Amino acid sequence: MAEGGFGTGEPVAHRTRGALEELPRSATISLHQSPAVNLPSSYLSPTPSPDELVIRDRGRRSLPIEWSPIPIESPIKRQTPIKRSPTKGMIILRSSPRKRLQLTDTPSKDLLENRRRLMQMSPILKKCRSLTVSPSQSPPEVAIKGLSQNQLVDVLNHVLTNHPELKDEISNILPQPDLKHMEEKLNQQKKCIFKSLPVSRLASKTDSPAYNKASPHLTTFKKAIIEQCGQLAEAEQWMSLVDYSLLAWSYVRATPIWDSVQHNNCRRACFKTLSTHCLQGLKNVPWTHEQLEKLLKKLEQCRSDHEEMQQCIEHVRTVMSNQV
Repeated sequence: MAEGGFGTGEPVAHRTRGALEELPRSATISLHQSPAVNLPSSYLSPTPSPDELVIRDRGRRSLPIEWSPIPIESPIKRQTPIKRSPTKGMIILRSSPRKRLQLTDTPSKDLLENRRRLMQMSPILKKCRSLTVSPSQSPPEVAIKGLSQNQLVDVLNHVLTNHPELKDEISNILPQPDLKHMEEKLNQQKKCIFKSLPVSRLASKTDSPAYNKASPHLTTFKKAIIEQCGQLAEAEQWMSLVDYSLLAWSYVRATPIWDSVQHNNCRRACFKTLSTHCLQGLKNVPWTHEQLEKLLKKLEQCRSDHEEMQQCIEHVRTVMSNQV
């Protein structure tokens, strides 16, 4: 309780209020209606800014009832473009906007027929039709040139199965295998081996660094010999297998002899493969005495390169002694 008022002796209660507490509504009304209070009008009723007035005039964006893939633009942007005189660097705008595509519209029958006619007359279809040539148009003697070796074997097996009477005739006209292609392949591999060797006079051509450069080509050379010998043995062309063994022997002999003994393993493996297939061919062919004499001279020249060639020489001598 506090002291009394100014003119009375009655006690008066003091009220405390926070610094940021809102005034009661009666107080605010009295401030607006009191002519004694001189406050600027912006404090009592603030006016909106020009940007806010423009936003209010636009209103809320109305969504369409039907969905359309074309984005909705504001009505301000949908104004017809102004025509200008065509000058350099200027693009002439159309006087009216394009019509929107309606998804519910279906093309007419006339339009579909016109499209089909245009597709039939297009040059792309003409090229496709010209490329599709039936195999019956080319004769078999021409079409057989594009077949692989396995395809040729399948065709011949099919013919012999349906016409077994042709087996003897085809056996009589079959030629001996052509070894020229095999020899060319060996010659090419031998050239690659010597091209990989160092050219400098100061560097050795038979040491370990030189072998490391020629090692991939030596491996390819050995694979070619094994493949070609296996091809002739599978075809049971025994005479051609003996001729090839003697032919490839000279190419193996021409390969470098390396300083290290281990580096000559590829050379010895090639000699062993050729001597083994040569002996296989000698055992499966009824040789005449004259043929055996010629073979014996060639085999004796190869005996110094590898010891397994001695088996071929002994077999030839045994056959010659039995014939006598």
